[in-house]
Amino acid sequence: MNSMCNHLQHPGMIDKNEEKRKYLLNQPEEFEILEDAIDFQTQSQYIEYSDTFERGELTEEETINLSNMLYNTSLPVEGKKKGLTILAHLGSVTAFRLIEKYYKSPDNELKQWSALALQECKMFLENRLTDRITGFVSSGLGGLKNRLRFYFLVLPLQDQLFTETQKHVIQEEINLVAKDLHSLVESFDLSDTYVGFTALMPMDVTVETLMATGIEQCNELGEFVFEFYYATNQCIPGETEIKEIIRIVRSD
Repeated sequence: MNSMCNHLQHPGMIDKNEEKRKYLLNQPEEFEILEDAIDFQTQSQYIEYSDTFERGELTEEETINLSNMLYNTSLPVEGKKKGLTILAHLGSVTAFRLIEKYYKSPDNELKQWSALALQECKMFLENRLTDRITGFVSSGLGGLKNRLRFYFLVLPLQDQLFTETQKHVIQEEINLVAKDLHSLVESFDLSDTYVGFTALMPMDVTVETLMATGIEQCNELGEFVFEFYYATNQCIPGETEIKEIIRIVRSD
């Protein structure tokens, strides 16, 4: 369920290699994880929208006047999206505080958008104040501090159901593996046909490491967990979705 891209260099492509070098030099030195859960569509729209704006400068008075537009009940949502994005790209202390104020009590449709704007403004501000290049990561399930939240689903072997003892073993082994990987299991959803759980994982820990190790350790005690599993950081599926996920995982 993971994909990795390897970039190959070619001996004659000096211009492109120089572009790559400049690109890599401008990559973030560290990332912050956005704790708010942001759905994929909003993330995509914000990134696309944000890319159309250059960094700019406004006086403090102009910045305040721009933020006042956010409270104008007659201004369409699209206008407020534009205002938030412009404020974010100012990357100033004033802009950050004004977005933060709106974020605490936003229009319902703009809760996630304002969270992204606030984090982007913070990123620009920190880059300017510290001379470090920072970035941020957002996902459908959000995160906490330096960890991303994931949802996992493991299944019993074909034509079998989990027993109460097996469910207990899964909880114990997954918790032990997570602890070793500086991860934290938040909750379990126990069923005879599956075990679901959410976990917070550092960015340098792969899904494969957690799950392959966890399933292997469970199966050392009796071969009862199916080798394939489901993982996502976008949403927690409902019962109908889980049935479809089980069908797909078993068809692999």
